[in-house]
Amino acid sequence: MKTKPTIVLLVLSCLLLCSAVLCAQQKSKGEKVLAVKTIKGRTVGFETGDYQHVDIRLTNGKRKSFFILKPGLDYFLAVHKTSLLVLTYEVADVNLPENGLTRLERLVSAKAGSVQYEDWWKQMRAKYSVEQLDDKYGPLVSKYQLN
Repeated sequence: MKTKPTIVLLVLSCLLLCSAVLCAQQKSKGEKVLAVKTIKGRTVGFETGDYQHVDIRLTNGKRKSFFILKPGLDYFLAVHKTSLLVLTYEVADVNLPENGLTRLERLVSAKAGSVQYEDWWKQMRAKYSVEQLDDKYGPLVSKYQLN
């Protein structure tokens, strides 16, 4: 009667897979991107509270703050602080644990001249560990802390 344990194992595997799929669907339902926008500006500095933010001075002189949720994006922005950046951000409704459903603006990409954040980060991660990157660029981000 080896088929019973096999059937039980198969049923349990299916249940685990279904629960994982449902959990992923519920997580994506908690977030909705409403718009994707591109702007130009320069990094002013960083603010850290529950989340990290970057202040950008737009080409029209106004300042705008964005959430930074992508790894290494703060390093890229600090390294290219004096450069005119092309920044892509999303306006999204996100379910934050401490606030519930919250509309926010989060940076998703940056470009300094011909250097794209995603390519730069891929190169950095190929050369250095997370700890080495933090040692190398963390002090630069701290130097530009606004709060």
